[in-house]
Amino acid sequence: MLPDPEFNRRAGALEAAYLRSDDPKVQSGFSGGRDTWISERSPLVDAIDRDGDFLDVGCANGLLAEDVVSWAAGRGLAIVPHGVDLGPALVELARERLPGSADNFHVADAWTWEPGRQWTYVYSLLDLSPPDLWCQWLRRLMVWVEPDGRLIIGSYGGRTPRRDPEDVAGIFTRCGVSVDGSSHDGDPLVTRFAWSGGVSPG
Repeated sequence: MLPDPEFNRRAGALEAAYLRSDDPKVQSGFSGGRDTWISERSPLVDAIDRDGDFLDVGCANGLLAEDVVSWAAGRGLAIVPHGVDLGPALVELARERLPGSADNFHVADAWTWEPGRQWTYVYSLLDLSPPDLWCQWLRRLMVWVEPDGRLIIGSYGGRTPRRDPEDVAGIFTRCGVSVDGSSHDGDPLVTRFAWSGGVSPG
């Protein structure tokens, strides 16, 4: 089962909204300052425990992938960035941002994309799936994870207006996916991440 056309229409419209600004954070769907970006996004790197390839599913302009490389390097880990996104102009920005890895960024609908390879780390937001397809989304992404790799899922809430992130670890459990770790930002809690090793869900 695939998301309905209206879900895809809304997802496709994000590119135009993101590109109304020259601010790289806005082009990644974020409206706060750099320090807030770091505090809310950097807990993702708690899931990265060795060198490898990192695929950002819904990569937008590549800012998060770029920062994951930098944050992981600060922990002594070498990460090669990859990404896929519906928006061709956003993917082009990602290629410009990371010219040494430009060939690693692809324009595609991740719901139908068949990459023909796996990655050490596959990261996605829950938002890339309607809630009724969350389990299917996790199963699809898990296929792209190397046997010893990790599927990492995030959920972003909001500060203004106040919106709590989803309980990602709880969703993993409900979908039959093992929870091998989780992390989040501070107080107020705005982002949650959970990850699982390369064990296929039931």
